[in-house]
Amino acid sequence: MSIGLVFAGAASFTVLSTGTARATDISTITDSDSGAVPFAEMQARIAEIESQIAMIEQRVTPYQIPATETPAPEQSQTADIPSPGQGLSTGTPGEGLQAPDQASAGDLPSPAAAPLTANAKVQQMIATARSKVGEGEAADGTSFYGKWYDTYTKQKGFAAAPWCDMFLAWLAVQYGVQDQMGIYAYTPWHAQWFNKQGRFDRTPRVGDLVFFDWGGSKNISAIDHVGLVTGVNPDGTVSTVEANISDKVVSRTRGMKDIVGFGHPAYAG
Repeated sequence: MSIGLVFAGAASFTVLSTGTARATDISTITDSDSGAVPFAEMQARIAEIESQIAMIEQRVTPYQIPATETPAPEQSQTADIPSPGQGLSTGTPGEGLQAPDQASAGDLPSPAAAPLTANAKVQQMIATARSKVGEGEAADGTSFYGKWYDTYTKQKGFAAAPWCDMFLAWLAVQYGVQDQMGIYAYTPWHAQWFNKQGRFDRTPRVGDLVFFDWGGSKNISAIDHVGLVTGVNPDGTVSTVEANISDKVVSRTRGMKDIVGFGHPAYAG
């Protein structure tokens, strides 16, 4: 034990002027026998003195003041950002580390998609039209497309009307080409609209609207049906998707005999 501790213990004792600790409580060592006192006994007496001082301090001090907890130093913000691969679980839990939440692809803003070319838009529209093959009207004669036309045009009376042209109107709106294809329910007016623009003739193209007269005339006023051209075939026929044939959406191959002409939407602007 260091000499400093001996002096510290003695100083602590002499400061207490009152209380239970007195000089008579501690055996004195005279000059004559001080050399005979073993060092171990001196250590024991010093420990006893320190113990008594501690007991006195506990009685004098009614409570202990808890030590102030020193806050941990703030970490730099970069410490919160794991480097690539850091802290990720590989089957064994890390030391208190959790893998950062992974944002799903649906949560991340995707780059602005490049606008579709006219041909790509036509192909997508054809694919949608083909996906509707087999759909039909309800038992009361109403169709989804007739009801949609009522709502879209804010008119009434089309829910149970023939819906071949209204199907094409719905298709046009889905791809934002209503200005190019036209929104009609009456096929002669629709064909006349193309004709006034100089975009009506008897030469088919994929994506055209094809107008029919089942009587075989070539008069726009006699038109009674319309469909979408999905293919132009080497034998002179055209492949189509048409609505309201036997009350359903169908796919057909048509010859020129019943075709009055083709309306050519200006898909490219």
